[in-house]
Amino acid sequence: MISIGLTESGSAAAWDGGDQPAVLEAIGRYVPPEAIAEVLGRTGRASGRVRKVPAMAVVWLVIAMGLWADADVRSVWRQVVGTLRTLLAALAGTKLATKSALSQARTRLGPRPLRQLLLALSAPIATSATHGAFYKGMRLMVIDSQKFYVPDTPVNRRAFGKSVARHTEHKTESAWPLVQTIRLLEAGTHMTVDLLVKPQRNHEYPFGSTLLRRVGSSDLVLWDGGFYGYSLLKQACERGVAVLGWVGQHIIFDRIQIFEDGSYLARIYPTPTDRIARKGGLLVRVIDYTFDDPGRPGHGEPHRLITNLLDAARYPATELIVLYHQRWEIEIANDEIVTHQLDRNVDLRSQTPAGVVQELYGIHLAHNAVRALMHESALSVDLDPRQLSFIHAVRVIREAVPIMRAASTTQLPRLYAAMIQLMAQGRLPPRDGRINPRVVKVKQSHYLRKRPEHYHWPQPLRSFEHSVRVLN
Repeated sequence: MISIGLTESGSAAAWDGGDQPAVLEAIGRYVPPEAIAEVLGRTGRASGRVRKVPAMAVVWLVIAMGLWADADVRSVWRQVVGTLRTLLAALAGTKLATKSALSQARTRLGPRPLRQLLLALSAPIATSATHGAFYKGMRLMVIDSQKFYVPDTPVNRRAFGKSVARHTEHKTESAWPLVQTIRLLEAGTHMTVDLLVKPQRNHEYPFGSTLLRRVGSSDLVLWDGGFYGYSLLKQACERGVAVLGWVGQHIIFDRIQIFEDGSYLARIYPTPTDRIARKGGLLVRVIDYTFDDPGRPGHGEPHRLITNLLDAARYPATELIVLYHQRWEIEIANDEIVTHQLDRNVDLRSQTPAGVVQELYGIHLAHNAVRALMHESALSVDLDPRQLSFIHAVRVIREAVPIMRAASTTQLPRLYAAMIQLMAQGRLPPRDGRINPRVVKVKQSHYLRKRPEHYHWPQPLRSFEHSVRVLN
């Protein structure tokens, strides 16, 4: 187990009056101090002198903010430094880091080191032993977006804007500014491989190209309808990346060849003019389907998928339909962050745009650290990582941090192994695709408002696979 020293010079020079390096051993294997030091040096953010709040400690503070979201910044700082050590320093009359000092330290650090750290550490971790991470040898990846509420400060409003909903002739703004993330996720482990941050008013499609460059040539990417377009599909085909995505019913396809499973080949074109001239078309496969189970959301509605997996014999339509609904893994990962990891009325706490971006990367580094430990735990009991409870894992880590900090170095390997075993005890019940209606409790979107009748929604009568009916 790694003990994490927080001064860039390599010494444990005094900060907050102590002479021992601070530790967060529970997640130190995923975020090693060497990686932080390298990123700080590369971005020019390493502390030039010994500070009460050195740069490496600030990196840990930002990451820890994603694990103790219900605590104020000074309380989180005590977790980084060590609560007992902080108490002893206070008893000795040592002046502790104030809220403003911590804020100034975050401003000095900026967001770039956190992004570089995420890129340095974030990679797919599923192996051949990981259940549910591959389809016919292809690693399952997901591209999608997520929105976060940020504090309603003038600078945040100018940088990110508020969403606007139209109700008849009236416009209604969201209560807080919104920032949007676009991320690339490994479906089988919920590990974030890359993350981009943008104002909520900007469309997500242009950012897909950047994330697609982080995808391996043997991967299968699942994406939502917001990423449907000729240029992204062409980029995927040129790189040998398989794609499976949703597409709206308003798109017109000319059927070239219909397969026995009901799917068909068609061509898409870069412009309407090219379509009329039949010039520069890209060959794709289209699958139209619906659900004939009245208890399943989307029952009787037409749905459509598009893919560059053209071999209907090797990739049957029903298999791809069932597979595509693993895209919901990113929705579950989003819920892990907002509902369980953060659990705040306003998701983020930063008052400035740079702080918001910095905080978002820290949150996702913390989320990745938890998911990496959960993957290790799942492998130890030969279980799909998605069958383990995320909030249970977070609680185990929060409980383990002070215990491991107080333990001797010789005890750490046993305590770490115990933590991994304890995570494996938090099991989730089996799930079968989305079974609840797509409604929201607070109406500020195009989805229906959540009402009393949605709390006891009829449950499916058949499995997801057996309720699929491919449309001819």
